Amino acid sequence: MSPMPRGHLIYKGRKVLLKYHRLLSGAHPHPPNSLAALRRVIDDGAEVVEFDVGLTRDEKFVLIHDSTLERETSGKGPLHQVTEAQFKSLRLRDSDEPTATLTEVIGVLSEVDRRLKVQVDLKELEPISHEVASLLLRAMAPMRENPHISVVVGCMGDWNLRLLRRLDSALAVGLDFSYYLDAPVDGLVRLPHRINAYGYMDDHPLGYRRLLSPREYLEDRMDVLVDLVPGASEFYVRKEFLLQALADGVNPIRFIHERKPGALVDVWTLYVHEPDVERVLFTALEAGTDQISSPASAQLAQVYEQAAR
Repeated sequence: MSPMPRGHLIYKGRKVLLKYHRLLSGAHPHPPNSLAALRRVIDDGAEVVEFDVGLTRDEKFVLIHDSTLERETSGKGPLHQVTEAQFKSLRLRDSDEPTATLTEVIGVLSEVDRRLKVQVDLKELEPISHEVASLLLRAMAPMRENPHISVVVGCMGDWNLRLLRRLDSALAVGLDFSYYLDAPVDGLVRLPHRINAYGYMDDHPLGYRRLLSPREYLEDRMDVLVDLVPGASEFYVRKEFLLQALADGVNPIRFIHERKPGALVDVWTLYVHEPDVERVLFTALEAGTDQISSPASAQLAQVYEQAAR
């Protein structure tokens, strides 16, 4: 029997939100970033949903995680080389479900009549123009007008978040500073390029030599990075970075809470198939996370309940 999806956990009397990463729950068969998945997680009681958006050649926002089509759809090549109509002709990988546009998603969300937080994860990492930023704001306007829905835009490109905030200071945005400071978790060529003297991904000269204690180094770096986007109300912390920083004597969640009172801290991304998921989940909870991202939030809730008995 599939686990019952849930919107949050209660840990030591504290509510911790579950974010349905890419509209997945672990309890439905629909592909990520699909309209069917969105409808299902809403029906199943999700309190926070997140989907990815990218830009087509004719400057329309569509749901996709990657900059290329191959991994997620029946198409091939860069997303930027297809029009919205061409994108809509594709099917999501390993399914008969059509791809989705932001306009279609907002149509579904316009019918929501209960409290729901929606994270729009902007995958455009190169600087976007004022025109494109304005397009995104106009596209999201109907969703933001729904009094039941709160909208937050996340992006690893802090430059794009600052531009959006300059155009609309009421827009809620969430910052992930892993393009500046991160744990060495994969072999992808990305920012930052360097594993520094402290064992972190960080190109800043402060990490060229080990002149400070790890705690002093981390606090110096995070003290600057949390101010990259003035007004950011959420911060996203990779779980591997959290674990590494805790081992070095620094709790990034507590640090952000102290520096940015009222800000929400999300730990990403927990996969239930990983052998240490229970340890990581409880470490994140004990560290004070406000929200957890998972493509299997329903199963994660089950892991929590079984371990808490």
